[in-house]
Amino acid sequence: MDRRTFLTSVAAGTVAFTGTSLWPNFAAAQAPAVDGVPKGLVSNTFGPLSGALLLPGAWKPYPKAGDPKWSTLPQQIREALIARGDAVNSSPWPEMLATDELEFTRNGNRTRFETISFGRRNRLGDLVLAECIANTGKYLDQIANGVWLICEESFWGVPAHLGAQKAGVGLADEAEPIIELFGAETSATVGWVAYLLEQQLNTVSPRIVERIHMEAKRRILDPYFSRNDFGWMGLNGKPHSLNNWNPWINSNILTANLLLEKDPQRRQAMVTKICHSVDEFLADYSPDAGCEEGPGYWARSAGSFFDYCSTLASAHAGQGTAVMQHPFTRAMGHYICNVHIAGDYYVNYGDAHPHDVPPPDLTYRFGRATGDDMLAQFGAFDAKEHGTSSKGAALSRAIVTDRGGGASLSRTLARVMVADEISVAPAHDALPRDAWYPHLGLMTARQTEGSASGFYFASQAASNGRSHSHNDSGSFILFHNGEPIFIDVGPEAYTAKTFSKDRYTLWPMQSAFHNLPTIGGVMQHDGASYRATDLHYESTDTQAVFRANLASAYPKEAGARRWTRTLTLDRAKAVVAISEDFVLDKPVDVMLSLMTAVEPVVHSEGVMIGRTLLSLPSELKATVEKI
Repeated sequence: MDRRTFLTSVAAGTVAFTGTSLWPNFAAAQAPAVDGVPKGLVSNTFGPLSGALLLPGAWKPYPKAGDPKWSTLPQQIREALIARGDAVNSSPWPEMLATDELEFTRNGNRTRFETISFGRRNRLGDLVLAECIANTGKYLDQIANGVWLICEESFWGVPAHLGAQKAGVGLADEAEPIIELFGAETSATVGWVAYLLEQQLNTVSPRIVERIHMEAKRRILDPYFSRNDFGWMGLNGKPHSLNNWNPWINSNILTANLLLEKDPQRRQAMVTKICHSVDEFLADYSPDAGCEEGPGYWARSAGSFFDYCSTLASAHAGQGTAVMQHPFTRAMGHYICNVHIAGDYYVNYGDAHPHDVPPPDLTYRFGRATGDDMLAQFGAFDAKEHGTSSKGAALSRAIVTDRGGGASLSRTLARVMVADEISVAPAHDALPRDAWYPHLGLMTARQTEGSASGFYFASQAASNGRSHSHNDSGSFILFHNGEPIFIDVGPEAYTAKTFSKDRYTLWPMQSAFHNLPTIGGVMQHDGASYRATDLHYESTDTQAVFRANLASAYPKEAGARRWTRTLTLDRAKAVVAISEDFVLDKPVDVMLSLMTAVEPVVHSEGVMIGRTLLSLPSELKATVEKI
C-alpha cells in the first residue's frame, strides 16, 4: 500500500488507542545537569592570559620529524603508519579537473570532487606521518608533490560551499578567497607539514614551506583577520544559529595561526577574535548541553570545541584548562555517553547516522580533560575495536579516520600520541540508564542500567528548524537487546538538494518516513515554530515515561487540536507501550508510520518484527511497505 494511503479512518473527534486512564500524572521531571550556557566562557578564560601565549616558534605541541620520541610510539602504531605511507608513496596523485568541480552545479553530485580533494589530503597525511616515523627522506619527494599540488588548487574547499563567494557556485573565484570547512582544515594540515618537516623539506626546496606560508595567509588567515561577514563566525551583528561549522573551522584556523603566523601582535589579535567567535557558538548551544545536530555531528561540534580549547590551553603553556573543567563543557562531552545505545548504535535524529561512532581517542581525551570517568573509560573501551588499541585492518583505518571516514592530521597527531596511554587506561562501556535534555526535548531510557539487554527507547521533540533537522519532532526509536526495532532512517548521501530550498521534498526528511502520524494527508512542517510541546519525562527504577503534544509540529491544515503521545517503558514487565490520544477538528484518515530495519510479518496477534511482537488495538490495521 502506498505511504500516502492511510491505514484507518477516525470515526469521531477523539480517539485513544490505549486510553489516557493508564497514564497517571507524574511529578516534575528530574533537573538537568546544567541549565544555561556560560556567557563569554572562552574569552573570559583566555583574555586575561594573553601575556602567556607562547611566541611564534616557542609552541611545540608535538615532536618534530627526527625527534627520537617518534620511536617511542607503540610498535603496532609505527608499523601501521609506515605501511600506510608505503601504500601511497609510489602511486600517482589524483588529478583535479574543472569539470569535477562543476559537477555540483551540473548534476548536484558532490561526492566525486570531494573524493579527489579529501584523498589528496589523506594521502599527504599518511606520507607525513610515515616520514616522521622513518626520518630517512624516503617520503619527502611525494610530500613535496602533495603540498605543491594542494597549493596549486584554485580552492581549498569543496564546490558545495562556493555559495559564499559573490560569484556563486560553479568554479572558484580566486579573487575572492572564502573560508569554509575544508579550506580551514587544509590550512591546519599544511601548517602541520611545515611544523613537522620544515628542515627536511628545505633539502628538497626552500620554496615549499615558503609556499605553505603564502597560501595559508592569502586564502585563510588574511580573510579571517579582515572579514566578519562569514555567517558561521557569528560576528556580523546579525541573529544567528551557529552549528558545527563554527568550532570546526575555528579550531583549524587557530592551529594554522599558531603554527604559521610570525607577527606576535597579529597572532594574538587572531586568537582574541577566534575566542569571540567560539563564544558566539556556545551562546547558540542548547542550554542543557545536548547536541541538536545529533551524535554524528558531536565529534565536530562539542568535539571540535574541545579541540579548540585544548589547543589554546597548550599554546598558553598549559594555562586555561578551567574552560574544559567547566560543568557545561563536561556536559557537552558526556552527551555522547547518554546517546549510546549499544555496540555501534547511537540515538540518531536529523542528519545523523546510527553508526556514526565517535573517535575513541577523542572521547577518551575529552573525558580525561573534563574529569568525566565514564566518558574517558568509554573512549578506552571503544578504542579496542574502533581505535588505536585495535588490530590489523581495523587499526589501519582507525589510526587516521574521523567521522564519515575523513582524515584530519590534527586529530591523527593527537590520536597517535595518546595511543600508548589509552591502551592501558581503565575501559568500560557507556550504558547509562536514563538521560533527559529538556531544552532539546531529547530523552533516552534503557531497561537495565549498564546492560544492552532488554528494551531501549529514545525520543526527541526538538524544533523542526534546528541545524540539520528533519521534520521529526516527537519521533522515537526502539531497540531490543541492542538491535533495532523502530528506527530513524537518517539522511541520504548529500547532494545539491540536501541543503537547498528543496530539502524537505526528500523523503528521508519528511515526517511520514519517521515514526509519526500523518493526519488527513498532512505531514509535519519545517521551521523553528514547528515542534512538539508540553514535554514531560519521568524515570524511576520501575518505569520511564515520556509525553509530548505533537499537534504544534503540524500546520493548521492537519486540524490537530491536540495529539498527545505517551511512551512508557515498564522495566519490570519488559513492555513498551505507545499511546496516541488526540483531538481533531474533523474526522479524517490517520496513518501511523513505523519505520523498521527488519521486514515485519503481519498476523492475527499483531506484527512480528524480528522476535518482538507489536500488539495493535482493533482500531488499527497494519500493512507493510518496503522501501
